[in-house]
Amino acid sequence: MGTNETTVHLSGHQGAIYDAAWDPFTQTWLTAGGDGIVAEWKADGSGEGRALLHHEKAFFAVGAHSSSRAAGTENGELFLWQADQSEAVTRIEAHSNGLFALAWSSDLHLLTGGGDQRIALWHRAELLDDWSIPGAEKIRCLVHSPTSLFIGTTSGKAFLCAHLEAGERMRHSIELSGHIGGSYAALWLPDKKTWLSAGRDGCIRAWTPTGEEILSIPAHEGAIYRMVSDGTHLWTASRDKTLKAWRLNDLGFVRKITHREGGSSRSINALTCNTQQPTSTLLFGGDDRTGRLLTY
Repeated sequence: MGTNETTVHLSGHQGAIYDAAWDPFTQTWLTAGGDGIVAEWKADGSGEGRALLHHEKAFFAVGAHSSSRAAGTENGELFLWQADQSEAVTRIEAHSNGLFALAWSSDLHLLTGGGDQRIALWHRAELLDDWSIPGAEKIRCLVHSPTSLFIGTTSGKAFLCAHLEAGERMRHSIELSGHIGGSYAALWLPDKKTWLSAGRDGCIRAWTPTGEEILSIPAHEGAIYRMVSDGTHLWTASRDKTLKAWRLNDLGFVRKITHREGGSSRSINALTCNTQQPTSTLLFGGDDRTGRLLTY
């Protein structure tokens, strides 16, 4: 651990942590657990987490945008609420076989991806439209760039397409066949106008906006479930129990955090970042049921 780094443990989940998000509106962290709990935590990790949602099934996804919050469950239910109205929760049967991905568009519409090979578009609780991707198995990843949408699936295929809008077909779709066994995470690099993706094969891959693969790095010994940028580094979280940092400018390896360095003792499923403070903070968590705030 670096001289100026600190790690704070977030303990309270009774099941694996599957997803996490930083909420700039409330300056708090959100975690989604296999214990059927969505919890909220203070920015510095002090005190105990506050349970916001309870469910008989696991929560696989959680997200926040402006004052809106959303969470998805193992059986495909979608929960919607406002950060300042936590008691007024809307519950929707959105997908079958799990809800795995959440992404807000610039007009505040919400996209959800599920285990039913469907992407659904929502305006608050109203279903505006949906799209099916035959053979996708599960939609695991939805990420916007200014001009396109990255769709990752467990079939191993990923897709780049124009932003999805109600009443429109999926337009200008480009198939990316890079990650054997599943494409789980993606990130748009605006300065380089490049997509990064990661998945079950443990590789980081770089793509042009037209879908040409320009780089492949064997990064982890297990599946990469999440990756985020703090503006200087790319961070990747993996089933191999490690958290790794890479230089954004050339994807050169920087460091690895294992259990011995204060990291996780089991698979890391969730990873998110807050760069709004003078120092950056990562929240990562996984199968050991503990969230960790790494401030550096």
